[in-house]
Amino acid sequence: MYKLLLVDDEFLVRTNLKLLLHGFSEDITICGEAADGEAALKLLDSLKPDIVLSDIRMPNMDGLSLCKIIHSRYPHILFIALSNYDDYEYVRGALKNGAIDYLLKHKLNPDSIRTLIKNIRIHAPGSEYAPVSNPTENALNTLRNKFVLNLLSNLFLQESEIETNLKILSIKLDMRKVIPIILAIDNYYEVIKKYDLKGQSVLEFSILNIGNEILSQYPTGILTHVENENYCILLSFADVSSSARIEDTIRLILQQLSASLKTYLNISTSFSIGSMCAAISSVSKSYEKAKKILQFKFYAGNQSILRSADIMESKEPLRGLDFQTERKLLTVSSAGNDNEVLKLLRGIFEDMQSRRLRISNAQMIFTDLISILTRIAKEKNILLDSLFTDRVHPSEMLTQYTTLIQIQKWFFDSFLSLCRQIQLQSPGDSEYVRKAIGLITQKYAKPISQQTIADEIGISSGYLSTIFKLETGQGFSDYLNSYRISMAVHMLEAGETDFHKIACECGFQEYSYFFKVFKKKQKVTPKEYRRAWRQKSR
Repeated sequence: MYKLLLVDDEFLVRTNLKLLLHGFSEDITICGEAADGEAALKLLDSLKPDIVLSDIRMPNMDGLSLCKIIHSRYPHILFIALSNYDDYEYVRGALKNGAIDYLLKHKLNPDSIRTLIKNIRIHAPGSEYAPVSNPTENALNTLRNKFVLNLLSNLFLQESEIETNLKILSIKLDMRKVIPIILAIDNYYEVIKKYDLKGQSVLEFSILNIGNEILSQYPTGILTHVENENYCILLSFADVSSSARIEDTIRLILQQLSASLKTYLNISTSFSIGSMCAAISSVSKSYEKAKKILQFKFYAGNQSILRSADIMESKEPLRGLDFQTERKLLTVSSAGNDNEVLKLLRGIFEDMQSRRLRISNAQMIFTDLISILTRIAKEKNILLDSLFTDRVHPSEMLTQYTTLIQIQKWFFDSFLSLCRQIQLQSPGDSEYVRKAIGLITQKYAKPISQQTIADEIGISSGYLSTIFKLETGQGFSDYLNSYRISMAVHMLEAGETDFHKIACECGFQEYSYFFKVFKKKQKVTPKEYRRAWRQKSR
């Protein structure tokens, strides 16, 4: 139960507030009221309120002076400012001196009281969300974030109200020529799984701190958190007439944000740029359009910058894999023919990339592919979970991965694992060779050799060499290198750019040897392969 003291020199305002608060929340009770700051101070020791809701302009002692004294002598008491349109200098002073929120008198209604009570619960002593350091700055940031969310939700009815809030909260934005930009954290669910709830809160704070520090170098701009991976940047260019200059400024800001977040937090980001709004009151429509455009990061990939002019969405009707492709994939997968499987999968994903299918269409294709995996695994008596060892499960794949290239790699690896296990079941192959191939697919990233595999199977290295070449048509080392290079190709096609990392993760101890083997197997260098793949995927 929180006790609230009402302070206002207008009797009708106090009466209206009491009516609004009465019965609205069992957590809050009005313990007293006063007509000015001096009268309120005399009541603090006897009433011991948890909250003071005070007008800013009053005779004898105004609300700003009362706020300063309460913040100094009674820091545990939450102060909330009540003001008119033109009191923003006073309200801003109150916020800088410890006030946690403010109410505009013309906005006194059940919705504003509901929001107020929610904020009280957040800041109340003992709340798990209560700020433990620099409470004044935390309160200001919370209110700025609330203002932007209300703006994006189109909750302001008048531009004068928006202008008042901008002044109270010291937000550097003009009322004209406003552009919303969405900053989205790439691989969001992979990023946040490294943190507990407290760590996620610190990450959000760090992103906002870095972002707003960068924006402070420009005439206008604010960054706020909207939801999950999405943050909103608002920029205004009321005094800039040159379109080229606006574009240059936006480009520079996004470059700085992207580089700083990568350097200091090791996260990559993508951006979706909304259209220019003549008036700030229409920014919500532009933001919603930018949010829709952001979906096309699915095709553009991580670290992309998207604009509505660049997007062409397919209008094809909803459908999954075509019948012929599905039958072919079922046939070659059941036979364990990995080369043909990968060839078909490449065709499917290249077609999706070139046609920019609707996301719902793409999801139906993914569902069909998962269905093929499941069906064949059951027919071949293969445990489905064994196909996804150390990787994301199908039930989580579409939420964990947000780009087509990530999902492509997942399906390549899953079908390749299925083919390898089917190959191990093939009649006519000796048990020793099947075991050797199985160990290669499991341990290719480690420093294995023909000798270590032979020892693990329990036969001599010479005997393994003889039967392996006889049954596979390849020597052990050549087979191992071919498999490792096929894994390297998957990493390149999935977007990995660090060749040394690829070499290491594919089991090559020396980068020069990896380079030599790759060129021998693929007829091009890793860099040339990556360049050709990118051109083909556009």
